Formats: sequence, structure tokens, C-alpha cells
Amino acid sequence: FIIIGLIAWLVVIPISRLVKKSPYEIGALPDGIKTSSKEVKNEKDTVQPSGLSVLETFKTRGFWLVTCIWLLFSFCMFLVITHIIPHATDIGISAVEAAAVLSLMGGTRAAGMVLLGSVADRVGRKKIAIICTLFQAGVMAWLIWAQGLWMLCLFAIVYGLASGGLLSSITALLGDTFGLNRIDSILGVLSVGWAIGAATGPVIGGLVFDVSNNYSLAFLLGAVAMAIIAPLTALIRRETGRNF
Repeated sequence: FIIIGLIAWLVVIPISRLVKKSPYEIGALPDGIKTSSKEVKNEKDTVQPSGLSVLETFKTRGFWLVTCIWLLFSFCMFLVITHIIPHATDIGISAVEAAAVLSLMGGTRAAGMVLLGSVADRVGRKKIAIICTLFQAGVMAWLIWAQGLWMLCLFAIVYGLASGGLLSSITALLGDTFGLNRIDSILGVLSVGWAIGAATGPVIGGLVFDVSNNYSLAFLLGAVAMAIIAPLTALIRRETGRNF
């Protein structure tokens, strides 16, 4: 923890100071065109982001759909993160190899965020989000029967890539759905749903194991949670401030 803290001080904090502000704050459009350009006819209309207010967002169906998606997604993710190593050691895999499985999942998640996020920009964010959700549901079911190291590694690769793709595509979809005007506040409120899922996933997984002495039902619950996300994502529509 001391080493991680030092890394944050010496690397993360200095690099964060190099991050440029929002294009709207420095007088530029998202594609880099300056507000002084002849292409910009009305600075007030083109430079300021548009979108719903937080209160307007609360009144939309899309907000509550995304809240449920956030909750179910984090429920499954943190159930896996918390219990994948105990499950691996229970089936005879060494602690070091089990930790490597978790590391592989983290690495492929980072790759999925970049690669599938880029694909989502081209073919559609909702489409990629649904595909990634279904892949996660499938590999959660696969995890119930996974008994060897190679099977867990395959799970880690597919789950990591798909969870990274879902995270990047569904986050971008928020801007498409609600606009960018108050997206930071909206994300903050949605984090409540994420936190509830993150808190309940590990606990429910542990309770299921205590009762049944295995993780099969817990992983099945994770698969069901991810499967539910697919139709919820399909129902998301661009909001214009209308109520239910």
C-alpha cells in the first residue's frame, strides 16, 4: 500500500496536471476548431454543451434503466473479483495461479475498454454493449463448470474483454442519451447504483457459498444479472426531457 501510494504521488498526480480541460472551457469545439474560426457562426450555440439537467434526467425512463444496468453490472463484476481466487483454490489451483487469473482478467479489461470502445464508436455503442453483455452472461455460466487452469484463463480473457467493452460503450452511451450538459453530475448519481451492486455482489456470493459450499449458484446469479442487462440496454433511447 505504501508503494502504491508513492506511485500515485510520483506518477498519477503529476500526469493529471497535463490533462487538458474540456474543449468548451478553453474555447474550442470537440474536434479542435477554435471559436474564432469562420466555421463557428454562433459561439453561444456551438461551444456550450447541450443536454438534460440532473432533475430532468431523474424524470426519464432512460436514467432508471441505466441505474439498473450499473447496479447489475457491478454486482456481477465485484462478485467475480472477490470470489474468483477462493473458487480457483477450492478446485485445486494454486494461490499464485489463481492470482494470475485475476491479473489476466484485469489486463484484458483494459484492452477491451480501448479496443471495443473504438469499435463501438464505429458500429454503434448500444450494439457493442449488448454483445459484450451476452458474452459475459455466457462465460459466467461457463465458470460454473470450469475446473482447470486453462478454463479459468479462457474465462478471464473473455470476461475481461467483454466487461471492458461494456464499460466503455455504456459510459459513452450516457452522453448520447442525456447529452453532455450535466454528464458529470449524472455520472455521480449513477455511481450510487454502481456502489449498491459492488456492495451486494461479494456479500451474496459469500452467503451462497456458506449455504451450498460451492459457487455454482452465485455464478449463475451473475450470469442472470448480465443477461438482464441486454434487454435493458436495448430499451435505452435518446432522452429529450420527457417524463415517463
